[in-house]
Amino acid sequence: MPRIKAQFSFSIINDSLNVGQILLLILSLVGGIALFLYGMRVMSQGVLKLSGSRIRSSLRDIKPQFLPCFGLGAWMTALIQSSSAATVMTVGMVNAGLLTVAQSIAVIMGANVGTTITAWSLALFGYAFPIGIYAIPLVVLALPFTYSSKITRKPWGEILMGAAIMILGFTTFIGMVPEADQQSTLWIVTQTLDSWGYGGVMITFLLGLCITIALQSSSATILCAMAFCAAGWISFPLAIGWMMGDNVGTSLTAVFAAKRTSVNGRRAAYAHLWFNIFGLVWALPLVYPIDEWLTPGHMPAVGLAFACAAFHTLYNLITAALLIGFIPYIERLLTRAFPVREEDDEEFHLNFIQGGPLSTAELSVEEARKESVTFGRRCQKMFGITDEFVHMPINGEQHSHTFSRIEKYEKITDRIELEIVRYLNHLDRSSISARINERIRSLFKICDELESIGDSCYHIARAVVRKRDNKIEFSSAQQANIDKMIAFTHRDINLMLELMEKRDLQAADLQQAEAYENEVNSFRNELREENIKNVQEGIYSYQSGTIYMDIVSECERLCDFVINIVQALDEQSTRHFLS
Repeated sequence: MPRIKAQFSFSIINDSLNVGQILLLILSLVGGIALFLYGMRVMSQGVLKLSGSRIRSSLRDIKPQFLPCFGLGAWMTALIQSSSAATVMTVGMVNAGLLTVAQSIAVIMGANVGTTITAWSLALFGYAFPIGIYAIPLVVLALPFTYSSKITRKPWGEILMGAAIMILGFTTFIGMVPEADQQSTLWIVTQTLDSWGYGGVMITFLLGLCITIALQSSSATILCAMAFCAAGWISFPLAIGWMMGDNVGTSLTAVFAAKRTSVNGRRAAYAHLWFNIFGLVWALPLVYPIDEWLTPGHMPAVGLAFACAAFHTLYNLITAALLIGFIPYIERLLTRAFPVREEDDEEFHLNFIQGGPLSTAELSVEEARKESVTFGRRCQKMFGITDEFVHMPINGEQHSHTFSRIEKYEKITDRIELEIVRYLNHLDRSSISARINERIRSLFKICDELESIGDSCYHIARAVVRKRDNKIEFSSAQQANIDKMIAFTHRDINLMLELMEKRDLQAADLQQAEAYENEVNSFRNELREENIKNVQEGIYSYQSGTIYMDIVSECERLCDFVINIVQALDEQSTRHFLS
């Protein structure tokens, strides 16, 4: 199908276009970009729903060498057709502990190369073999999958529908960009920029940078640069500046996304920024030699489009080749630039969850799982402080200070639960698998029980404060029993954290946790009977016995929350899912 050309041009000086025509042209161009972006988003979501588990298994099994990581980045970006999304996802992987910083640098290098597939696709299907005629048939093919009752078929509908909308978008945009008019204001402006040499290149660099940040898509920026270059509005050197701005803009998107991540997430994001700045440093002085090499003499539109794709690929390949051997040194520089600070652990902060869910539910749930493990460790530390508080001398400022710390921890556990649940509630559940739904339900339950563990620690501390206020001293037998119950609780919490780290529980894991729980219950019942007898015989006062049993019972309740967490972990195990 021949490319549909606009029937008007930007001849604003001689008023060949009225205001309505200019507005129509601008809206058509913006609409084409919007369709392109929306189609790419829909298609990417479909691909991620089909390949999310494969990506995760690839991440689990990835080798530490940099070339496999580079290949993973290229493959992942070629699948989702967006280096911005791939880089943000990579930062999330580092944040979730799935990748090391060194591995993420190699993955990001691969992502920059993988995104060049988009430029070649635009050149091939937008200019050499226009395929706009196939957009509507693709919509028809997508409908049976989209409205299928089987959830496993819906992603195929999204892929086909997204591809159709994307094709319609970029062919509309390319078709609506008119041939350059030497009488127009825009032509005069671009020729002036071209006459400024490297100054003009830097201006288009900034333009590409701003467009990429605004649209959150490197592919859309490449489409703009390619279309305007092929139509003759900007020269190839200006298009090179535009594309280099696109690369740096993509890395800034990741930097913005990493502001709320862990230090390793920020290191990965800045590695991408440094990578593209290095590319700018070596390529900028060679803009005009590259122009002479890739576009000798006058070239038709299709030739300029392929020249843009070729530059984009060579730029990223050469930059990666120059830097891949220096990844260990880059990691050291990043470690120095972003050191791990001794943060006050008693302040609220999330380590793994970013500002919003990742584009695939698989990885978003993995981030939430990692955050729940950190939540569990915080509860473990809180119980350790509570243990110290139980044995601490009641006189002095240290006693009141420690109680204030426990109060602060209790408030933090409330906030962490709220943030994790809020994060999970923002996931798009329209077509995620039953397996992921089960993991989400399990995480809701786990977070609720972890928050209850924080409450129990606080209640134990309150009982100790009542003991102090009433000037009660426990007998050696009472204190020994409390110590034994606290030891049981430490043991149960340690087992809980060990099982939370595992991805699938076995029947033996659940049996061990239940055995621990039964032992705690039996010991609590034994102490309850013994306490009644001791109070009746006057061995210690009723008030002493009440506070004593409050501490014992709260430890037993805490162990109940632990077994609830283990059971929630067991419910999402593969052995149940496949049965």
